Amino acid sequence: MDSPEEILNRYIGFSKDYMDDTRDPTSDFYRYCNGKWLEKTPIPEDRSRYGAFDMLYEKNMYILRKILEDSEKEPGSPEEKMLGDFYRSAMDTGRIEELKFQPIEGFMKKLEIRSRDDLPALISDLSINGVQVPFDIGSAEDAKNADIYSLYISQGGLTLPDRDYYLNDSMKPILEAYAKHIETMFTLYGYSKERARESAKTVVRLETEMAKFSRSKTDLRDVEKAYNPFKMEELYSKYPEMGFSAFFGKTGFSAPEYAIIDAPEFFEKTNHLLKSESLENIVEYLKWKILTGSAPFLHDDVVKENFNFFRKTLLGQEKITPRWKTVVSVIDSSIGDYLGKVYVEKYFGREAVEKITVLVNDIKATFRERLEKVPWMGEETRKRALLKFSKFNAKIGYPEHFKDYSSVEIKPDDYLGNVLRSGYYETNRQMQRIGKPVDKTEWFMTPPTVNAYFNPTGNEIVFPAGIMQPPFFDPEMDDAVNYGGIGGVIAHEITHGYDDQGSHFDENGNMVNWWSEEDRKRFDDLAQKVVDLYSSQEILPGLNVNGKLTLGENIADLGAVLIAYDALQKRLKAEPEKNKDIDGLSPQQRFFISWGQVWRTQIRDNEARRLATIDPHSPGSVRSQIPPWNHPEFCKTFNREKTGREKIIMW
Repeated sequence: MDSPEEILNRYIGFSKDYMDDTRDPTSDFYRYCNGKWLEKTPIPEDRSRYGAFDMLYEKNMYILRKILEDSEKEPGSPEEKMLGDFYRSAMDTGRIEELKFQPIEGFMKKLEIRSRDDLPALISDLSINGVQVPFDIGSAEDAKNADIYSLYISQGGLTLPDRDYYLNDSMKPILEAYAKHIETMFTLYGYSKERARESAKTVVRLETEMAKFSRSKTDLRDVEKAYNPFKMEELYSKYPEMGFSAFFGKTGFSAPEYAIIDAPEFFEKTNHLLKSESLENIVEYLKWKILTGSAPFLHDDVVKENFNFFRKTLLGQEKITPRWKTVVSVIDSSIGDYLGKVYVEKYFGREAVEKITVLVNDIKATFRERLEKVPWMGEETRKRALLKFSKFNAKIGYPEHFKDYSSVEIKPDDYLGNVLRSGYYETNRQMQRIGKPVDKTEWFMTPPTVNAYFNPTGNEIVFPAGIMQPPFFDPEMDDAVNYGGIGGVIAHEITHGYDDQGSHFDENGNMVNWWSEEDRKRFDDLAQKVVDLYSSQEILPGLNVNGKLTLGENIADLGAVLIAYDALQKRLKAEPEKNKDIDGLSPQQRFFISWGQVWRTQIRDNEARRLATIDPHSPGSVRSQIPPWNHPEFCKTFNREKTGREKIIMW
């Protein structure tokens, strides 16, 4: 019998069998590329969506599971010993059942305070130890001085995915279900039904108030408005209830000169809320944050209730994810560089890096040519754009140096403790580097990750080993398929350097205005056309794409198809023997279809609604067809009459 990995390998890559060629590609390119796949592929019960990304992610999960199981049985290195012990602690459900709520009692005991004066220190203590409080704290490259790390503090405190879940009338059933979930969880913890019900009301009320103060995810995309530096003394005096002074005063971390916060109005109003609300109510809210944050790592009744709300009710997922899959994800997010190190050593070949480097160079050469010719950009801005591009960097496969977790104590019988100690390691790492030079070799994703990213302050794109597999990259496939897959992803990430956010950062990664006023206006006018185009796309009846939230990703998708297509044409010109039909499809057709198949996705309605609220990416069905339709050669490639759709050519 075939293994799950073998089955996934057969059905994950490019295939003509997925297509429904009875569809007209100019009116329904998504189903033209994927119609038969959509008909034959149900969403697994333990998932809220399922597509090419998810299939590759699942394939990697089986590989990582084997690494962890082997590390548990016969660790061959200190790193594998830690991985094996972590995995054992998570899979020992017998011990976890015996412990019940014991792993969080230490935190709950911290909440036994009698004076409001103790509250700031309590909030800081919980934050340091990984409990979600009304802010997120960490360090990153300073957006206006990208050579050093600075302290960043962001709005937080909400348990539901976004402020809209608390404030929009259409989300009222979800909010009511959330209140019932809190009540059930507190009852499991030992509260009487009456006390649990009152505590649930308190939590929902306080989080709803914070939602009113919170900036929307669309507003947070404005990188200039989200950069608000405060001297630490000013931060302490303006927001004393938030515990920032205690955070540095009691931890041994050196307080920096300043911090950068994203939404001053949120901190001002939340500080007032913490000051005016009763101590008893704030403590109940903090108890909830401890309980819900630790729920995935506790005993079965809690895990199931957590699933019933956050996956089943919120996303429509029918069945709980197998435990081992959840554990793999937890370990990857906790000590992921060790997992990635073993993954690279045992399962990743250098030949993929070499072949993708050729693709990167082809895409870069093509993008440079487009920068030199794009008609709406003036010459002074163009010079700076080309200067920025000359300093652009690409990281492929895995980092030069992996993080050293040797100071983290990983116990084979303490699942939640392992998670918390790993989190504290990361908090400590981020605090210790503030004010120091940026490590230009650092990666923000682990090697097995099925994704890629552009880092504006590093002026770089990063491609982990995990994405260098079908359907994105297949060494057995023709160039057209690979340029439509990983080539499109490469071009997408490069384009991010010049989208509505990336364009605010210069060649050194600093947030400065290097555009002329006229060029910025022309850019904004084109960007508004992108907003309007995508906002017209319906996801579900009455629910459209949020064109403003998804603007950066949409600009990158439009640029990706234009650039990767041109790069393919150059490759075919250099190697004309490759310019031939395969399975009755031209290289140009296979390019567009490859792009269209990468984004094939089945998704549950509730998950689609959630992503429409929080995800800066458009749905797969939209990503599959809008960028090809925008390409000037699309209709000609498929022997169709021009449709009259306006072409938006930004890059």
